Amino acid sequence: MLGIAAICSCVTEPLPAGQTISVGTADHGYLRDAIRLADRGEGYRRLRPGEGTRYGTTKLVGAIERTAREVANAFPGGYPLRVGDLSNPRGGIHSRHRTHRTGRDADLLFYVRDAGGMASHGNGWLQFDRFGLAMLRDRVFRFDEARNWHLVRTLIMDEQARVKWLFCSNELKARLLRYAARYEQSPQAVLRATWVLHQPARSDPHDDHFHLRVGCGANERSLGCREQAPHWPWLSDTARKEDDSASTAASDVRLVRWLLTEEHVDHRGNIAWGRLGVTAQPSPIARR
Repeated sequence: MLGIAAICSCVTEPLPAGQTISVGTADHGYLRDAIRLADRGEGYRRLRPGEGTRYGTTKLVGAIERTAREVANAFPGGYPLRVGDLSNPRGGIHSRHRTHRTGRDADLLFYVRDAGGMASHGNGWLQFDRFGLAMLRDRVFRFDEARNWHLVRTLIMDEQARVKWLFCSNELKARLLRYAARYEQSPQAVLRATWVLHQPARSDPHDDHFHLRVGCGANERSLGCREQAPHWPWLSDTARKEDDSASTAASDVRLVRWLLTEEHVDHRGNIAWGRLGVTAQPSPIARR
């Protein structure tokens, strides 16, 4: 009870103009002074425009708007990004999700192509197999690696968004990384994607949409936003260094240089994390 009181007391003061607060974790908490995602914007459309689950933090809504606009500009003439559920106006329990409670989660449908390779929207949730194919009413659709990768790399390289996770199936993650290995020019983007793209263990495989989750900034954590592990090195900040459970952050440049050499493997074939300057081993996700 003392812990709950402490969280609640820290958000009773008036908030700065434009400030939204996500209190608690993704699956336990609430949302204050949320931002409303419009039914449509440049490069996106809401999937359920008549429903109220369209609210999120400034970081989440801004990330969706910027990313949809960037993909639309990079691939003109295609169908807009279809945006599913965010959170309720004040967060809390969501009828369709275990999470989506604190304004930091959103469902983004995949960009798709038809059997002939033309951009399409699929008219619903399409489940893609490991070959990147989906069926709907006897129609064949293909997973659009180019536009989906551009969405991924735009989100994870957006410093304002602080993206923690992009949940998707392992098979689609593999397709995206194969595409990135061939066409992506930024090693940092590929590195971040290997960690952030992930098939969750306690829910559906996410073979029909991305589940976007953004993290907390330092000011948000001081107002009740609870950041959960893992703590990606590129999201580390001064407040994070005060967290005893977090490992020492390594820069992206050092990580890429380390990954591209063989010096990190000892004579028994084990990975020598200590040589990178990391005090604790990264998440198992980083080692896949």
